[in-house]
Amino acid sequence: MASMQIRETDPERDVDALVALEREASPYSALNAAAWRHREESVPERARLGAFVAELDGEVVGEGYAFLVWWLEGPGQMSVSVRESARGRGIGSALYDTALAHAETLDAPLLTAMVFETAAGSKFATDRGWREARAERISWVDPRTITEEPGAEVRSSSAVDPRVLWHIDETSALDLPLLEPYEPMSFEEWEPFVIGRPLYQAEGSFVAYADGEPAAWSMLAADLESGRAMTNYTGTLPEFRGRGLARAAKVASLRWAAANGITRVSTTNDETNAPMLAINDRLGYKPAGRRIEFVLER
Repeated sequence: MASMQIRETDPERDVDALVALEREASPYSALNAAAWRHREESVPERARLGAFVAELDGEVVGEGYAFLVWWLEGPGQMSVSVRESARGRGIGSALYDTALAHAETLDAPLLTAMVFETAAGSKFATDRGWREARAERISWVDPRTITEEPGAEVRSSSAVDPRVLWHIDETSALDLPLLEPYEPMSFEEWEPFVIGRPLYQAEGSFVAYADGEPAAWSMLAADLESGRAMTNYTGTLPEFRGRGLARAAKVASLRWAAANGITRVSTTNDETNAPMLAINDRLGYKPAGRRIEFVLER
């Protein structure tokens, strides 16, 4: 009979298994061991992260975690994922109970969970009292198909003061369609968390300028070995919107990706974000599924 054990995550011991698990659960993401370690290590103490794995006969087959979302006002976040080959044995339920027990110590009035949409995943959540609150479209493009020019002045992020990037990111994020208000990070916290990521490509991320002023930024994370990349964020300062600057920054980033061996760039966008969805449609992005944000009121 197979033996199952739930224990706390050991980052050094578990990293390879957890990267493989996340690649299966989120097939659109760009992730490697260095990026996973950085994400784990950059979570601030105030988030009170609790992370757990499930082992089946000594092999890591599942993960569950809960933490306070430090870039929003108030909610906690949970996640549970299990390798497809190990499902149907109660592993997900055991991880869920463990992660939920930790989440209850966070005293958050609301818990959220981002789930790659599947019938089984949605049923798992709704059976436990979670409800769908919002959704994001996942889409991808082969950057080699992008032939248009940016049409505006653009500069690689490697040539731009990081505090300019921080200002664009944190200011434009205030208008994101989120469940709770965005809580801006200090530059000292933002820099290692955002542009300190191992897969962040400073050369391949671009700022678009208007009247000589930095106005929009498109940020690219890329695993050059696999040829996969993800646009983590594209945003424009409010006073410069409606001038095609987000598209210009994104086009420049995609053209850099194509020139550097990337064959697939993914992105996620809230389904109500009509302007960015329109940009992606014009650039030839193809649908690749949905991410659903479920909530559980406490």
